[in-house]
Amino acid sequence: MAPNTDAEPIAKGTIPTIKQSFRDLFRWRQRVAITNEYGEVATEWQTPEPLQNPIKLFMQLSAKDWLFFIVGLLAWTADAFDFHALSIQTVKLAKYYETSKTNVTTAITLTLLLRSVGAAFFGLAGDKFGRKWPMVINMIVLGLLQIATIYSATFQQFLAVRSLFGLFMGGVYGNAIAMALENCPVNARGL
Repeated sequence: MAPNTDAEPIAKGTIPTIKQSFRDLFRWRQRVAITNEYGEVATEWQTPEPLQNPIKLFMQLSAKDWLFFIVGLLAWTADAFDFHALSIQTVKLAKYYETSKTNVTTAITLTLLLRSVGAAFFGLAGDKFGRKWPMVINMIVLGLLQIATIYSATFQQFLAVRSLFGLFMGGVYGNAIAMALENCPVNARGL
């Protein structure tokens, strides 16, 4: 491995950071800021660790790590299933609610748009209160919203329920992935 060499300091400001980050994309070495015991910061180029066998990385994961991974995968699967189930049934939903297919797809779009709002809100809640309880609340409310979707009598109710569903779905996936990565061994996080 090549010895570490000095690098120019990490840029400050939006435009200089963009320029520096773009130039750094085309280098094999990584720019790293090192702080010594006196609080002095020096920047140097470090050679990244060599790639490891993915099977060895998988073997580093504990049962708890696998459980977190599976929860994140199931949250994503539930979201994908729900999205595609509604997308496939737009014609039937339009007939049931006596509205246009465009209006039904508006409900799908609202669900997707509000996921980012839910992810931001519940991400902050997860940072403040821990990941477990916001995720538990999300899962319970999502189950209730799935049932409420079935019993929506009017299109306005359907639109409101789907909007709330988007908020809570965004909260589940972000917290599940954050929980999985926080507890995963550092060198296996790229899996």
